[in-house]
Amino acid sequence: MGRRGRLSESGPRARPSTYPAPPVKGPVRTCVGCRERDQRSALLRLVLDPVHDDAVAGPPRIVIDVRACLPGRGAWVHPEPRCLELAERRRAVPRALRVDGPLDLGEVRAHIDQ
Repeated sequence: MGRRGRLSESGPRARPSTYPAPPVKGPVRTCVGCRERDQRSALLRLVLDPVHDDAVAGPPRIVIDVRACLPGRGAWVHPEPRCLELAERRRAVPRALRVDGPLDLGEVRAHIDQ
């Protein structure tokens, strides 16, 4: 068999990934504020309040899902004021939760400022 018919000794060459691999193994999520990937345990999960009644006036309330087990879509954010401000400016939280209109992030802001 000629040289054209076989692969090189090292096998097919894979292209290097453009995304850096996370330093530690485990679930990885993306912060909606700074758009950086980080471990799930380093981020806060934000969800719509599951007991919020549609008849109540005002924007839907966001709660922090500490155990990351509440039902529904979640938005992940670093527990830093900078990331929350970026997420608010980019309107990333309502987009991640697929909700129209403004959201009340007061509880999240108070939790991060502590």
